[in-house]
Amino acid sequence: MIAAMESIADKSGIRIATVEERQQKQRRIVLALGISFAMTFVMLIAVLLIGVGMRQQARDIERIQDRVTGEVLCPLYQQFINADTPKAREAAKRTGQDMEVRDRAFTVIRQGYKTLDCENVSVIRK
Repeated sequence: MIAAMESIADKSGIRIATVEERQQKQRRIVLALGISFAMTFVMLIAVLLIGVGMRQQARDIERIQDRVTGEVLCPLYQQFINADTPKAREAAKRTGQDMEVRDRAFTVIRQGYKTLDCENVSVIRK
């Protein structure tokens, strides 16, 4: 009977060993796919966690920048702008200061004040 089966297998071109090899190869492929999906899932979770952390950090940075702007930069810019009085201009002329350079500097200061939107910032926060 075994001889008859071997004869039939030889004629059909299929060997039992070949079928077992194919099954093992398919098992390895399925295992590799499973590992691949698991690694992809782990990497997705890692990317999501990193994204959440970066978002929180961006919020913290924005909050700190707003605080610095409101408590430090805007009051400082306001002091510079308040220093540009007619009396101060006369004193600058008397000391020989280049008025054109001075005017450009105060233009830059006013632009910085507007860029920081200091008119709409609450200066004192407690």
